[in-house]
Amino acid sequence: MMISCGGGDGTTNNLVKKLNSSYENDGKEVTLVCYPTIAEHSLTLIDRSGTIPIYLRNSKWQKSQDAFVITKLNFGKEPNCLWLPEKYTLGDVEIFDSEGNSHGINTKLAIKGIVRYTNKDWEKATIAKEESSGGIRIVGAKSATERAEEAKKKAEERRKKTGDPNDYSFIFEVTSISVAK
Repeated sequence: MMISCGGGDGTTNNLVKKLNSSYENDGKEVTLVCYPTIAEHSLTLIDRSGTIPIYLRNSKWQKSQDAFVITKLNFGKEPNCLWLPEKYTLGDVEIFDSEGNSHGINTKLAIKGIVRYTNKDWEKATIAKEESSGGIRIVGAKSATERAEEAKKKAEERRKKTGDPNDYSFIFEVTSISVAK
């Protein structure tokens, strides 16, 4: 499930900005308050583990998004899942909360989850891969040195664009869904 969210309230807006600019919430459970919707191409994005991308937005009518949160939500009619028929309109989308109650895309939800940064130690991980490979290289594959150089170039591009070389990519592991108060 992909969450694209500027919030739903000021607290969520501030949290999303923090999530995309620091590692402060790594491993912590946070709550995002938003409205769910589904992208037109989402059915083609259901992966082997049975997850589907959805978006959470500030308001029922929001067209653009401020920041992105990536997570997974299971496809089905169980708690903390999303369901839709093979042919659907947005009105057919059902989000099941932690108690198994069904909600549509016009319901403001509080989605709790654990934040896990995927590239927090990108530089250290690249060096460790190089050292652990022991010089063995698959034909046609990039060497660890080449991967390290690419990672450094991407970091420099991020620094030029945002002033910060760090990669704040993360996943959001859903722990509960409820109607927002």
